[in-house]
Amino acid sequence: MGLFDTVILHDDVHLPEYPDGVAPAETIDWQTKGIVRPSMTTFRITADGRLLEEEWHAESVPPDDRPFASRDDIEPGDFRYLVGARKRVHEGWTERDDFHGRFVITHSSDEMESLLKYRVTFTHGRLEGFERV
Repeated sequence: MGLFDTVILHDDVHLPEYPDGVAPAETIDWQTKGIVRPSMTTFRITADGRLLEEEWHAESVPPDDRPFASRDDIEPGDFRYLVGARKRVHEGWTERDDFHGRFVITHSSDEMESLLKYRVTFTHGRLEGFERV
């Protein structure tokens, strides 16, 4: 398992040989470990072939708004007390026009027996294409 990054595809991005009976590709959160060192970052591939990286910051969540901290049976020393203590706040997108290379995006679903994989190629920050692996 380990860390991964999420890749979101714009509605107009077409994946070749995309199987029937699977959720539309643009509604799926694809996973990758190949853009940079995986750090639970979100990337977006736009309709015009740009790679964007999400900018965000973390904010504290009060104990009353956390899933376990507000329960009477959870004490501050319990590890569950900290679950949900931070949340990401979206700040915008930064274009990764410096990215040059390939990475693989994957998705698994109940409708498919195997992992759905595509190799994505970027040349100097521009999408060259997708290849089903």
